[in-house]
Amino acid sequence: MLANTICQCVIATNQTYVEALKKEGKFDLDAQKKAFEQTKDAVLAILDDEAKKYLASIFGDLDLYISQ
Repeated sequence: MLANTICQCVIATNQTYVEALKKEGKFDLDAQKKAFEQTKDAVLAILDDEAKKYLASIFGDLDLYISQ
């Protein structure tokens, strides 16, 4: 469930943010960090509280796990 959610959010960020910046040659380190944060925020927004609790019981700090 988590891997699929992350994958879908990465695809969405790529389509809505990254591709345009790459075409313009502006996908620098700051843009990469912003893309990562957008993706992480989207993943956490999609997961409901029950899913977050379940995943935290498996992985511990869910935010840290997603960030790795």
